[in-house]
Amino acid sequence: MNRIPLFPGRASRHRSAALRLRAARRCFDRSTVALRKAALDHIDDQALIGTMLEATLARIAAQGSGPAPR
Repeated sequence: MNRIPLFPGRASRHRSAALRLRAARRCFDRSTVALRKAALDHIDDQALIGTMLEATLARIAAQGSGPAPR
């Protein structure tokens, strides 16, 4: 005997909601990965800038900076 559903379309709404939730989670995961990559790139850039600054300051110190301040 076939039963007539009390709430027609409820299963399809549930399935649609589950698919939207899964898509939102995927999007969130991707954005989290992108944010983490951007943060690591920023850290790498800062390390490179720090190394260049140290090398420049060492070169200036080795050359002498001109007349001594009064």
